[in-house]
Amino acid sequence: MFNAKSLLDALVSAGNQIGAQGGQQGAQGGSGGLGGMLGNIAQQVQQAGGAGGLTGMAGQIFGQATQGVQDAAQKTGLQQGATDIVGQLSGGKTPEQLIAQAKGMIGNNQLAAGALLGGLGALIFGTSAGRSIAGSAAKVGGLALVGGLAYKAYQNYQAGKPLLGAEQEALLPAPAGSGFEPEAASDANALIFIRAMIAASASDGHIDDAERGAILGGLREAGFDPEANTWLANEMAKPASVDELVEGAESPELAAQIYTAARIAINPDKPAEKDFLAGLAGSLGLDAELVANIDAAASAAKV
Repeated sequence: MFNAKSLLDALVSAGNQIGAQGGQQGAQGGSGGLGGMLGNIAQQVQQAGGAGGLTGMAGQIFGQATQGVQDAAQKTGLQQGATDIVGQLSGGKTPEQLIAQAKGMIGNNQLAAGALLGGLGALIFGTSAGRSIAGSAAKVGGLALVGGLAYKAYQNYQAGKPLLGAEQEALLPAPAGSGFEPEAASDANALIFIRAMIAASASDGHIDDAERGAILGGLREAGFDPEANTWLANEMAKPASVDELVEGAESPELAAQIYTAARIAINPDKPAEKDFLAGLAGSLGLDAELVANIDAAASAAKV
């Protein structure tokens, strides 16, 4: 079985990791920002609909770059061809050689898989409101994020305090013994949290089949864990029902965290999303005030 905790961490933090990885790879590669361009693979996947796989997308990226150089050459009156200029900028490499290098990087390290996970994370967390997990909440890890938000909301609810506001202290993992701490969560719990996120994201139909297929196919080409990839493909093709999610709620703490995982995946601005969350909260047996506190905590963690 694949490591569900690591997958949850990757999905939550991939968006932040892409920029850093792209910058590091570009600095190491010495090929005119090659790493930076590969760091945009996830965006290319979504825009291109997966045509041609990763190699095709790499070709599109460099093709666009070459065309940009050619346009610049024409505007400045330079007579050199675009290929010659690209060669000068890349230490003598032709666009074809750079594409071959990109293929090697895709096949031999985790940069492509990380970028594509970012694309998958964008599909799961992306909403029409354009908000995403940010700040300290994006850095603590998936289990700590879900458990920390649920714990804060639960504590606030029990104390009868006003709803958590947008300006709150940095998110920290829940303390040991609370039932919300990352160490208390199993791989099965992590799977339920991911399933809740996917189900919530799919509730308004915004996960496009073509985008999903392109990203999952790209992860397969990049050598991503085959078992995890197959599981994600099946889960996104047939998201969990509310009843299936409730089966994983073995304690009040887990019930609160399942709802929290679903809530942080979406910004419920559509009737279908609101209906899904209301149905999930009701089936989990969560008090309306606790739900309101989780909603407030989740909203404060997203910008």
